[in-house]
Amino acid sequence: MKNQIYYNICLLLYLFLGLLFAENQSEFNSSMDSLRQSITLYNNNALIKMNEIRTGTLVRKIEESNMYEVLPELKTNVSISVDGMVSTTIVDQVFTNPSTVPLEAIYVFPLPIGGAVNDMKMIVNDRFIQGIIKEKVEAKEIYEKAKKEGKRASLTEQSRPNIFTNSVANIMPGDTIIVRLSYVETLHYEDGKFSLRFPMVVGPRYIPGNKVIGYSGNGWALDTDIVPDASQITPPVIPPGMRSGNVISLSVNLNAGLPIENINCVSHKISKNKLNTGKYKITLSEDSVIPNKDFVLDYTIKSGDHPQAALFTSTKDGDDYFMLMTIPPVEVNKTKPIPKEIIFVVDVSGSMSGISIEQTRNSLELALTKLNPEDYFNIIAFQTNFSLFSSSSIPANDKNILQGTKFIRGLKAGGGTEAYPALTEAMRMKKQSETLKMIIFLTDGCLGNETEVFNAIDRHLGNSRIFSIGIGSAPNSYLLEKASKLGRGTFTYISSVSEVEKKMNNLFMKLEYPVLTDLDLYLDHPAELHPKPIPDLYIGEPFIVFGKTNKHTLKDATLIGKTSDGYFKTKLSVDLSQAQHNPAIPTLWARQKINGLMGDLRLGASDSKQKIIDLAIEHKIMSKFTSFVAVEHKMVNPDESPLKVAIPTNLPEGWDFEKVFSKTTQSMKAIPMPKTATNEPLWFLIGTLLLLISAVTKLSLVRLRK
Repeated sequence: MKNQIYYNICLLLYLFLGLLFAENQSEFNSSMDSLRQSITLYNNNALIKMNEIRTGTLVRKIEESNMYEVLPELKTNVSISVDGMVSTTIVDQVFTNPSTVPLEAIYVFPLPIGGAVNDMKMIVNDRFIQGIIKEKVEAKEIYEKAKKEGKRASLTEQSRPNIFTNSVANIMPGDTIIVRLSYVETLHYEDGKFSLRFPMVVGPRYIPGNKVIGYSGNGWALDTDIVPDASQITPPVIPPGMRSGNVISLSVNLNAGLPIENINCVSHKISKNKLNTGKYKITLSEDSVIPNKDFVLDYTIKSGDHPQAALFTSTKDGDDYFMLMTIPPVEVNKTKPIPKEIIFVVDVSGSMSGISIEQTRNSLELALTKLNPEDYFNIIAFQTNFSLFSSSSIPANDKNILQGTKFIRGLKAGGGTEAYPALTEAMRMKKQSETLKMIIFLTDGCLGNETEVFNAIDRHLGNSRIFSIGIGSAPNSYLLEKASKLGRGTFTYISSVSEVEKKMNNLFMKLEYPVLTDLDLYLDHPAELHPKPIPDLYIGEPFIVFGKTNKHTLKDATLIGKTSDGYFKTKLSVDLSQAQHNPAIPTLWARQKINGLMGDLRLGASDSKQKIIDLAIEHKIMSKFTSFVAVEHKMVNPDESPLKVAIPTNLPEGWDFEKVFSKTTQSMKAIPMPKTATNEPLWFLIGTLLLLISAVTKLSLVRLRK
């Protein structure tokens, strides 16, 4: 309980400073709201005694007391429909209040990084309340106003492209409220295999920082100067031996459009039913499961039926939108592998303990056997600090590979996830002459300072390339896929030890042979294409581009690019009149354009934010700056403010709680502080007291001058 007392005092003092320095009424009101919310959160005000617990009520015991915190019940139902290369997903989050008091539920959850959330509804009994897309600040104001007026309301916000928050206000005793989200995405296709990934849990993030700047959310971390929204992306985690009460069901309606040879799921046990139409109905073998790992479904197309090209179209407001996918028919010289310098940057932090570190060691050992005599290699293992196998890359001869294998077998997990210094060291390491420098980044990616890592890649990449390998049951796809894109590489995921050999073989096939670069698509009529610029391609990867045009007669296209053997040119057919119709294409085009604008914003383009807002509102999709809000225009709670409860999440499967969270804070149960956090409670308390003394001194001096 000592740490809990520290944080109560710290938050009160810190927020008091906010009141002192508030420059206007709005800032003062915001600080007062934060103060009230923090007192509510840290003192667990939704508490009852043992004799007050009703049958079926979900509670969590507060350590060192005889009190229990009442939790809303949550069930998630996921329905995915796959049509060719595009999937449409409906996610129902069903919130039930088993307590005797009105509640406000806060739930932080993941969605696929490539998904475009384009609809939200709130369902109360048989009433559907349509959510509307608004600028983020305005949506929050609408939600808070409705909450204070005693109306049921829901708010969906994006913190990261793969982390979202649902807030549901005024869930009355006995209420069941459903928040229904819809999103669309394209499937990942490579070497004849389609992959569908649905994330189920936000793994605890490492939160670095030099100083604490506040508490803007409801998580276990405080906001820092490096991760200013840390408290928004760190939901409470259920300790070992306890259940969150959150369960999930999932089904997939699969219409591949081509004959399927094999369907495989490495993450969960599934049931497959082939329908008369040639489609498949896929469900989890259990009716509901604990959401503690990503759902991963792969299916392969029968030999000879692999798609060489696919064109999908739709119209919106008089414009034509299209998605073109093709496998470039380019011959490459496979007889002479390119000499490589490969630097393995390996995550050995606390979250990588258990099965993840085993997958990592197996992957690395196999990777060393794939090196050629003319290659060079090095290994950088990182946690709170990083260690080098060698001060510089060394030849891949038998002796050095044996030493590298010994280094790998000695790797143990523990500490923080300081990826930024390790990646920077790898990029800045002097390159061996006459080689291509490649960085293989093995990690679960569970950190909160993604932007800092991306900025480091922008500054230090040079002629290197970064290839990310996501390890474990719930990797951070945002970090992994974005780092690979900025690093002009590619990414893959290893979800099971059984996948190591195949995934590493596929990766080294890409590393061995030339990449397709300087790709461009020329059309017979003007069109706005995204992504822009078109990324490089590796062997077995498809060329995918989204376009917008007002020319309905678009027919011909020319794809050009370059390999190590020279330039190539390929004619493609883009006859819109012959394409397959899919209504999701305009939304996916807008999602791609927003991704590009977010990159421009990170690099300093000040006008990008407003462009993102305008585009997101026009196409009614979620973004960092737009949110969905729904309000029932009926007052149900006129007498009291709802008690705010952050719904806890499960620890990802295979993670070791004691490796991730500090033993000294496990007694807090509801809000554990991870070992990887920046400031210990006592030091934060001392620092805050000093700030308070400084503030009082400053105010006194101001009064004396007056």
